[in-house]
Amino acid sequence: MRKHVGIGIVVVVALASIAVGACGSSDRVNTFSDDVDSGNGPGPGGPDSSLLGSGDSSTPPPCVGLECNQVDCGAGSDTTVTGTVFAPNGTLPLYNAIVYVPNSTPKAFDKGVTCDQCGAVASGNPVVTALSQSNGTFTLRKVPVGKDVPLVIQIGKWRRQVVIPEVTRCQETRLDAALTRLPKNRTEGDLPRIALTTGGCDKLGCMLPKVGIDRSEFGVEADGDTKAIHTFLGSGGGGPTGSGSAQALWTNVSKLKNYDMVIMSCECTESLGNKGGAPAAMTEYLKAGGRIFTTDYMYTWYRDTPDTTFKSATTISGGAPPGGNPMALDVSFPKGKALGEWMKTVYPASAPVGAGNIPFDSVFDNLRSVDGTKGQVWASSGKTSTAAPPVAPRIFTVNLPVGVPADKQCGKGVHIDAHVNQTGAADQVNAQYPTSCTAPLKEGESALAFFFFDLASCIQNEKEPPPVPPVPK
Repeated sequence: MRKHVGIGIVVVVALASIAVGACGSSDRVNTFSDDVDSGNGPGPGGPDSSLLGSGDSSTPPPCVGLECNQVDCGAGSDTTVTGTVFAPNGTLPLYNAIVYVPNSTPKAFDKGVTCDQCGAVASGNPVVTALSQSNGTFTLRKVPVGKDVPLVIQIGKWRRQVVIPEVTRCQETRLDAALTRLPKNRTEGDLPRIALTTGGCDKLGCMLPKVGIDRSEFGVEADGDTKAIHTFLGSGGGGPTGSGSAQALWTNVSKLKNYDMVIMSCECTESLGNKGGAPAAMTEYLKAGGRIFTTDYMYTWYRDTPDTTFKSATTISGGAPPGGNPMALDVSFPKGKALGEWMKTVYPASAPVGAGNIPFDSVFDNLRSVDGTKGQVWASSGKTSTAAPPVAPRIFTVNLPVGVPADKQCGKGVHIDAHVNQTGAADQVNAQYPTSCTAPLKEGESALAFFFFDLASCIQNEKEPPPVPPVPK
C-alpha cells in the first residue's frame, strides 16, 4: 500500500513534538551511538552511561528517541519513505543529495569556508539515511513510524529541514516535490555563500535564478550576511549597482574564505592584469576547502598557480582555439555515468544527450591533458586544429590539496572549457540581475547546474561511488 504526502509550506523540525514508543519494544532496529557531531561524547539526546547495563557486550543499549519507533515488518515488507530531490525550482532533479531522519536537531553550519569530506556522520544523529540517485529519486528504509517525523535534505551547505505529517507502519510514504526540494531562500533553510564574478563572454550567473534561488538572496558584498550571493565585476562583466571588484576578491584570501564557492565567468581574455597575486590567494583558498567554478579563459587559476603539484594536474596551452562541439561524456567512472543518466532524465528528447554528448554555445581547445592521478576528466571532444591531439579534455575536476589522499582533501575546482551561456538577449547579468535572466535552461547550462550542486557537495575520490552517510551504531 502506498500513501502520498504533499505539503505546500515550509516546516521546521520539531523533535520534541514526536511521540516516542517504548524503548523496550521488540520492534526496535537500530541502536544509538554516543559518538555524534563532536565525536567527543554523548550528543543531544545521548544515553546516560548508567542505562547501558552491566557491561555485557551482548546486550544492546536501549533505544533513544526515534529509534524506538522503528519497526520490523517481516520478510518482504518495510516502512519506507520515497521521493525525488529537486533543485529549489522544484523541477530539476538532483543527484547525490543526502536524505535522512535526524534524532536530534542538526547543528548550525559554521560560517565561511570549511572542510567537508564524504563519509562523515551527518549532523543530527541520523536514524536512517539515503542518497538520491542519478534521476533524483531516493528510498529511506526502516523509517520511524508516527506523526510529524523530521526529514533533512542536504547537499553540502544546502539544507532543508521539514516534517513528514505521518509515516505509517510497514507502508510506503511517497513525498511531493514541495517537500523534497532544496530551499529557495534562508527562510526555508540553509544556503551556501556564493561569490559570482562576472565577465564579458559567459553569463554563468543566469543559471542561479533559473535553478530556483529566490531573487531576495542576490546582492553585493556590502549586503553581508543578508544575501547568500554577492556579485563582483570582472573584466567586461556587468552587475547590480554596488558590485565590488573581482580583483579585490581574488587577491584577498580572507575575503575569499567568507564564501563557500566562487563562480567565475570568462572575461574573453586571460586578463592577467587583474590577477596579480591572485593565483596564490586562490590556491590557498582551495586548500582550505574553497570551491571554484570556471569556464574558458579562467583556466588561468590552474595554469598559473604557484603550487607546482596543483599546476602539474593539468597541461594547458591556452589561447582559446575552437574545440569540437558537442562534448562526449566519460561514463567510465560512477559519477560520470550518473551525469550521463541525469542529462537523459532532464532532456529525454535531445539527440546529442541521447548519444552521450552535451552541446555548449562554444567549445574551446585550451587543455592538452589531465593527470588521472590528480584530476578527473568528465568530458572530451575532438581536434579542430593541427596542434591539438585527436581528443582533448573539456571538463575536469581537481580536488585540493593535490597529491594527498582523498580523506586529506578539502577543496575542489571544476572547469568547463566552453562558454555555457554566451548568446541570447534574454539572459544578461547587468544592473537588473537576476531578473535580467529569462531564457530557459539549455543543455549546457543544465550541465553547469549539475556541477554547481556537485561542487557544493562533500569531497571524495571522484573515481569511487558516493558513499551513503553512515548511521551511528
